[in-house]
Amino acid sequence: MTNLLSKPSKMNKATSFSISAEGCITGAKLARIPGTVCFDCYALKGAYLWSPVKKAMKYREDALNAPSFVSDIVAEINKSKKELHRWFDSGDVRTVAHCLKIIAVCKATPHKRHWIPTKERAIWQDALKMESLPDNAVLRYSAHNVDTAPPSKWAQSSAVVTDTAKAIGKLCEAYRTKKSGEMVSHADYEAAKKAKTLGKLKLGFCGDCTACWSRDVKTVSYPKH
Repeated sequence: MTNLLSKPSKMNKATSFSISAEGCITGAKLARIPGTVCFDCYALKGAYLWSPVKKAMKYREDALNAPSFVSDIVAEINKSKKELHRWFDSGDVRTVAHCLKIIAVCKATPHKRHWIPTKERAIWQDALKMESLPDNAVLRYSAHNVDTAPPSKWAQSSAVVTDTAKAIGKLCEAYRTKKSGEMVSHADYEAAKKAKTLGKLKLGFCGDCTACWSRDVKTVSYPKH
């Protein structure tokens, strides 16, 4: 049986939820434009194209549209001992109804911390006129272009940068973090990158960092990869 929760290997301390990125409204448009954060999208290639993965995401999409979604996923989130939850490691909201369901789930799981990345600002604005986001949830609007700062008026946001030295706000350092939480030095990372042996280091984990889930962190920058 397919679970409502997805299990992205790099976020080993959080549960997650995903649907196909092929149905993204704004993301699908950006994916065709070089220089945007969605161009060459990771969720439109690799394992995301495997039949079992696509089938699982279709199952979750159907579940998201079902009347029982809120109670069903709350039950699954509560079964997990993990305190963090990420919405959409693939995909994004498509309707105001989706947003309202997510808000309801966040309110029904006050002991969990929710991170909601999105490019659908207009949809969320309409939803937030109807229901407010609880304190245990962070809605991060994504800048559309690489190396571009998000509008300062956004309470929480994210960006993608090609140079880690020019991060906007908090730099996500998962790119040099092992599953154990150990971080390799910048020198060792660059040496492995030059030698094309980064794969052997098995990096890309969140470790102990929870910046994406924190309202105190205005902007998180992810290195382009």
